[in-house]
Amino acid sequence: MKKTFYILFALGLFNGVGAQNNKGIHFQGIARSESGMIIAKKQISLRISILTDTLSSNIEYQEIKSVTTNVLGLFYTDIGAEEAGKVITIGVFDLIQWQKEDKYLQVEVDPNNSLHFLQAGFVKINYVPYALFAEQAKTISSILPLELGGTGVSNKIDILKSLGLEKVNNTLDSLKLASNTVNIALNDKLKKTDTLFLSNRINLKLNSADTLKLSNRINTKLNSLDTSSLSNRINTLITIQPKNYYCVFYDTTKQTAIISTATPVKFNLQQISNKINITYNSANNPTRVMVSEAGIFQVNYHLQFIKSDAGTDEVNIWFRKNNAAIANTNIIYTIQGLGIKNAINNNFLLELDANDYIELFFSVKNVNTALQGTVSTTATPSRPATPAAFISMHSVN
Repeated sequence: MKKTFYILFALGLFNGVGAQNNKGIHFQGIARSESGMIIAKKQISLRISILTDTLSSNIEYQEIKSVTTNVLGLFYTDIGAEEAGKVITIGVFDLIQWQKEDKYLQVEVDPNNSLHFLQAGFVKINYVPYALFAEQAKTISSILPLELGGTGVSNKIDILKSLGLEKVNNTLDSLKLASNTVNIALNDKLKKTDTLFLSNRINLKLNSADTLKLSNRINTKLNSLDTSSLSNRINTLITIQPKNYYCVFYDTTKQTAIISTATPVKFNLQQISNKINITYNSANNPTRVMVSEAGIFQVNYHLQFIKSDAGTDEVNIWFRKNNAAIANTNIIYTIQGLGIKNAINNNFLLELDANDYIELFFSVKNVNTALQGTVSTTATPSRPATPAAFISMHSVN
């Protein structure tokens, strides 16, 4: 039966410690299942949106991130803050126009990290984020009424009328009379001796060696510019394209493991690949997925386990990067026996540098548990085979 999930949540404004510009909305919630059971100690994905209406038609900002609940189902996160692994899909948090329409917060949850989000909560934002609006309020864009200490008008003419001063100082400057003191001062300034003295000083300055020296310096500077280098830099900026790195690798062979032993998953076959390749480990098996360029990558895997005997088994699955385990990536699954096909899917966001590689490892507690694909034996409907192991990656621009 399909389950939906919901979240009880609370908001609060924060400033990042030691980073004045790292501002956001502190968000905490409790994840529960449809039946009201707490979702404890589980990594889930959230898609958080800030909207201007309740119809989800105008999203100003949206981000996707992973969080892990504690034993009480409680989790914490910071909306809009700079965080590793977070993906912003719509808008810029610092450009949200808090002063315009009402804002609403929509929370969606992906309990299985499969990029299939379920509605979990929708609430109007009332007070906390408007401290962010206070930082944007550089000027007053509307008319302030008289009762609030303003003028009640928007232009100079209306201000004069409201104060009864519209007829004051209505003579053109060109028609105003000057005082005797001003006339005497102007006549003194226009004496021929002063004018001649100033003209001689200007001519002397223009004829000096300083002018020639300045001209030579300008010409030298213009001739020294590396126009070829500048042109190449401009062309480089014009031709920069978004990252588009991806791959799909899979394997159809049966893969077994020694009990309680870390075993890398092999990927012998390639479907598509660009800037991501399969390389071989020290045992000469194709287990390492290596990236040619640095970036953040969405990693998805599908594994099919079959246990030939009765009973259940416990399987652990995790990632290693450059032969070191990646923290908090281990997932534990219970495998059913008697030939039941156990399909396991998961996805992660991983940050990798150029020439980093990742490997997918698994361990079992029963020797009869193995990675094993199935071949379609019927033609109604016609369908392809199911691989034993499948992994896909793509860069997140």
